[in-house]
Amino acid sequence: FWVLSVVLSMPSWFQTVAWLLTSHAVSGILHVQIVISHWAMETYHGHAYNDDKDEWYITQLKTTMNVDTPPLLDWVHIGLQFQIEHHLYPRLPRHNLRKARELVKAVCKKHGIHYHEPGFFQANIETMRTLVSTAGAARHSKKGESGFFESALW
Repeated sequence: FWVLSVVLSMPSWFQTVAWLLTSHAVSGILHVQIVISHWAMETYHGHAYNDDKDEWYITQLKTTMNVDTPPLLDWVHIGLQFQIEHHLYPRLPRHNLRKARELVKAVCKKHGIHYHEPGFFQANIETMRTLVSTAGAARHSKKGESGFFESALW
């Protein structure tokens, strides 16, 4: 409804088209950043924390990844490239996420924990691989296997 009200309030068709293209381009970039930070990583069905090897801190590192970007582009990614730190410290202001990243990386190095931070294009490749794999698993899932057909999606 709100899109229609904005479109109808524009003084010209040119401005309407320009607004639609700009808003979709910006939201598309944000959507890609959110998708690559979450969907390429391990997921859990049921209880994620099994023992000391899967405690909360480690689970956050296993299930999210950062996207390595230069500081000059922080304004473009608006902090979404630091998903690991965001999941560990959700109330931390985004202007402090890059600083927190260095601290988290040091903790990971000290304790031998993998810190996943591919570049933007590699992150997209990893996400596509995961989506293809997940789609294949859903396609071949049968009723009663506690898979897709037992999920909230079905």
